Amino acid sequence: MVRVAYTPSPSTSTVPQAESFGLVPLTHHAILGLVAPFSQRGHQVDLTASDRAQRRLRFKPIQHPDLPSAGESITETLMLDNPEPEHFHLRRVLSDGAGLSSTLEIEGTDPGVLLEQVEAIEVGRQIVAAEGIHIARSYRLQPIAASEQSSAHWRLRLEKAEAQVEGVCLNLNAKTGRKMPADVELRAKNDQRLRVPADLFAVLDWKWRPMRPLGRFWRGSVRIAADEPERTRDIEAKLAEAVPHLAKTLRSDPGEFHARWQSARWRVTFQRAIPMLIGLSLLGTAPLIQLLSLESASLVRMFIFHAPPLLMIGIFAMRELPVIEIPPLPRRLIGHDWIIDDSKGRMSNPSVQGVEAG
Repeated sequence: MVRVAYTPSPSTSTVPQAESFGLVPLTHHAILGLVAPFSQRGHQVDLTASDRAQRRLRFKPIQHPDLPSAGESITETLMLDNPEPEHFHLRRVLSDGAGLSSTLEIEGTDPGVLLEQVEAIEVGRQIVAAEGIHIARSYRLQPIAASEQSSAHWRLRLEKAEAQVEGVCLNLNAKTGRKMPADVELRAKNDQRLRVPADLFAVLDWKWRPMRPLGRFWRGSVRIAADEPERTRDIEAKLAEAVPHLAKTLRSDPGEFHARWQSARWRVTFQRAIPMLIGLSLLGTAPLIQLLSLESASLVRMFIFHAPPLLMIGIFAMRELPVIEIPPLPRRLIGHDWIIDDSKGRMSNPSVQGVEAG
């Protein structure tokens, strides 16, 4: 009888799982070549925190004390990924002491060029303070053109932002597509439930849409510029206005909100009623069509005949679908708390407390 024994070689048995998917672990020589431009600019690689099998390098944190824009120390960390040959992904992560973090991402073929582009963006651009409240803004650098010398030009695009205000987390997502509004989300921390008026941000401007409750979250949107760089500048400006407004609202009694924004709340009510008013106008004028004497070949007659499908096409071609509703009339908010702690057995009841949910 012949027995065949197979003993795998060390080189085969110790190959990381990542290599089986086509990733070759970074060698010591490759790491030295990649970190050279970073070392020249004062960034030291952290081999303990790096993952050679996943071809990911992490650099030691750098402290930026007392930034004028943030008002306190910010920690910077760089991470370089090399998932495939000649393809690099560089991230700069900034964090403050309160748990907020902001990222700046860029992809390309030369890590040295990527580092130059990242360092060209001031650290204070990512985390700013609005009336003492930090706003963490995350960006992506994208190539927009290439000259004859193959040197890329880059454009900064804001993708998301976050702020923590009086126990409430505000998140803005701008990765919704060209010409689309940015999504806005509010939630209370831990097991708490947030109670806010639907027109919390809509009182600021026509471009802000009402907030709607969705479980423990409140979600809305804001219309912003369609194209860059105006889109990023528009988001930054709206955040600089919305965050202090949210802080001032949460720091005051709910009853003061109606007194301060009474005229704006009536404007929001009219704004929310526009889709319903248009629908009622169409229904009201439809019977009048039969009073018109139109020839069978008339263009007006053809347009009236095809009006319903044309209206449907127009609605679905809009940036956001209109909400047909009967908006509640603005009234004074009676509740004394913006946040309810459900873990203590307190229940949220907007109809009782006087804080609108619609």
